[in-house]
Amino acid sequence: MAVRDNLSTVAEAGDWWQVCSAAITPVIEAAEVTDAAADLLPEGEISADIWQPWTKSVAEATGAKGRGLFMPLRLALTGREKGPEIAPLLAFIGRDRIIARLRGESA
Repeated sequence: MAVRDNLSTVAEAGDWWQVCSAAITPVIEAAEVTDAAADLLPEGEISADIWQPWTKSVAEATGAKGRGLFMPLRLALTGREKGPEIAPLLAFIGRDRIIARLRGESA
């Protein structure tokens, strides 16, 4: 499992599966970052490999960096401040949910 190093129990894996596959209410902390991220999500397959170039393009478009870049993305995509790395979760969340969550929609 891509996120196992960040989990303490099997129950946590189930919890994170729900975050990825069920509707959550995203937290929009910085709409300029999340809107740009939705607009700049690369076409094609969603995988962990898109994380670095995608976040770089969002940083360039918004001027956000560090926590100001990554926390708004984490909150929008997972609704949580802490958890496993986001990159491996992207494929499980899927394109439609990613865009909806970045736009502040429950998905």
